[in-house]
Amino acid sequence: MSFSDIGIKERKDLQEWIIAHPELLGEDLLVITSEFDRFDKSNRRLDILALDAEGVLVVIELKLDASRSLADQQAIRYAAFCSTMIMENLVELFSGFKGYTVEEASAKICEFLELDDLPELNNRPRIILAAGCFEDQELTSCVLWLRNFGIEISCVELTPYLLPESTQIILVPRVIIPLPEAKDMQIKAERKEVHQVQQAKQKSEFRKLWQAVSTEFNKQEMQFQSRGKSSEMYQPIYVGDSRLHYEWILRKRSACLDVSLHFEGPDKQENMRFLELIQAKQDQIKEGIDLEFKAEPWGRKWAQVEFRLPFDGDFPSTDIVPDAARIMKILIERTWPIIEPHIRK
Repeated sequence: MSFSDIGIKERKDLQEWIIAHPELLGEDLLVITSEFDRFDKSNRRLDILALDAEGVLVVIELKLDASRSLADQQAIRYAAFCSTMIMENLVELFSGFKGYTVEEASAKICEFLELDDLPELNNRPRIILAAGCFEDQELTSCVLWLRNFGIEISCVELTPYLLPESTQIILVPRVIIPLPEAKDMQIKAERKEVHQVQQAKQKSEFRKLWQAVSTEFNKQEMQFQSRGKSSEMYQPIYVGDSRLHYEWILRKRSACLDVSLHFEGPDKQENMRFLELIQAKQDQIKEGIDLEFKAEPWGRKWAQVEFRLPFDGDFPSTDIVPDAARIMKILIERTWPIIEPHIRK
């Protein structure tokens, strides 16, 4: 039985069903918007835009019958358009689609992804072609060929069944590309190759930044030195007490390099006590520094104190290095005398 046999419409019926139950496509998806038409110099409409559990954009193209539909070409164009999106664009779309405030939309996305902060979007959206029939060898051959080049595109066949003596319809999904028995291994291999290339480039950028910041800071011959091994997103300065440390943190989403003091001991009350000591002196700490300053709880039981150094673009240039070292010096000089007597007790 086909969709046309029982009078199913693509936009009115099939699209609404997928929006209400995206799990029909074989995985957990968060629908961001539908009928997306904000493509530059184009009147085309993307059926559904979603986010998968790993924070990757998913372009979903629906057809009652994929035969001779050019669904693969349409989806590739949409994916190319969406590849330049940033998380702020996605939050805005989700907010408008659901009627949420921006804050509510951000919280819903974080909840779906099980993350504390919104991640960055990569520039490689996935594609899902969903249709009632895929009896089109040209289309499926094209999909298989694209997958060889690391483009994650899949085909899901949706077969409708009309219950006897009823108007109720049941949709039975079947992933036909990639083959279910090889799906996990194939996807992991494809993602690993792409991820390794991206990671190598990103690690090189971070390594250069943190080496430059650490070298500049250590020239000042402070009580503490930046010798700890850096992560991609942060470079720590340890003070000999596991309950706290200073660090630089790169927050690409907000385009800031934070110069921070973190209280991350296991005792929440102790962390808050340290924070209160800083808050009582925060006017003195931020005196003469024209940067955003925060002294507040962080996460479930930690606390943070930080100056925020803004930068332009997607990644800070080396111009930020002297200020990052200078502000850290000031932060340590103005906060360590406040907390040190209480650490030694």
